[in-house]
Amino acid sequence: MTQSIPVELAGFTTFFQDLEECVVSLDRVLSRIAAGEDPRILLEYVVEYGLPTRLARAREFVGDSLEKVIGAEALEGIAEQVDGCRDRK
Repeated sequence: MTQSIPVELAGFTTFFQDLEECVVSLDRVLSRIAAGEDPRILLEYVVEYGLPTRLARAREFVGDSLEKVIGAEALEGIAEQVDGCRDRK
């Protein structure tokens, strides 16, 4: 069974725009590094475009949307699984 989650359109649009910009930009930056450019351009991108703040805003939006449907405890359980994902790499 597929369950739907209602989300606010403006927030979802902003989330998608940030995600699109990050994916495209990271691809370009990593291509430039692979071509021999200084890897510090990755750090410059992260800082210049406020990537940590934008990712935190996206996480908050998705988390708030999920919490309304599954509850805080279930959301916390999902978040706790992150450490397990890192161990698999």
